[in-house]
Amino acid sequence: MIDLCVVNYNTVNLLDRFIKTLHHDLQDVDSVTKSNKYWSLFISDNDSTDGTIDYIKDISGKYHIDKLFINRNIGYAAACNLMASKGDSEIIGLLNADVWMKNEDVTKIVNIFNNNSDIHILGVKQRDEQGRITHAGIVGTNVQPVHRGWMLSDPQDTMFKDNIECVTVSGSAYFIRRNVWNVLTNNVKYKQLYPDAIGAFLPTKHYYEETWCSYFARHLGYNVVYDGSVSIGHSWHASSPKRGEGESVVDQQWLVSQSMFRKACDYFGIHRD
Repeated sequence: MIDLCVVNYNTVNLLDRFIKTLHHDLQDVDSVTKSNKYWSLFISDNDSTDGTIDYIKDISGKYHIDKLFINRNIGYAAACNLMASKGDSEIIGLLNADVWMKNEDVTKIVNIFNNNSDIHILGVKQRDEQGRITHAGIVGTNVQPVHRGWMLSDPQDTMFKDNIECVTVSGSAYFIRRNVWNVLTNNVKYKQLYPDAIGAFLPTKHYYEETWCSYFARHLGYNVVYDGSVSIGHSWHASSPKRGEGESVVDQQWLVSQSMFRKACDYFGIHRD
């Protein structure tokens, strides 16, 4: 089983797309609970003002949502950590609301983990509405990470169908074994650095949370893998403003998060940029 943990903030239309795509081959709540469904769906809403909560209440009889968390605007990492702490499935999927995937995609992801005990963290292929690649693995080194295939046009979904080890994988759709998540979360030195941490995502406001998780996991001997046999959708940065687009708050979050990330890496002696 996998806990799909989706963070939403004022993106009700994207959340609607995610939920409907996930249920595309499941007719109603009864059919979901009776089918070979490999997932539980958690949604964390970070104080949206666009009617998200009313929307979720309206669809609750038609679509299967296991847990709803209504928060103040606590940020992406904190929302992911919260949801992960409330689940019990063997795999955790941490997701932006701006991705979309089918039930069959989730089944494939679960099977990849089940068939490969040496995969601890997994990223899958992502493309936007125009078929441009938004994730095909992040390679290179800790000091010089490289987004492979970034924004290449791939309308027929034929590129980067391989399986490779990576430096990290995209935080928009990040899959990790729960036992690894727990090891990272409960690491004594990590607890010394962040005593209140309830999850393995670095408690930044918006950036670097998953990069830290991957770097820390690899530091402890776990494997981070990209598998392009699964291809899902991702409207890049549709769930938050893009850095450098006149968004001074977002830029400030980037700098603060980068500083936290570098501090954590230096504390553990992990190479970083």
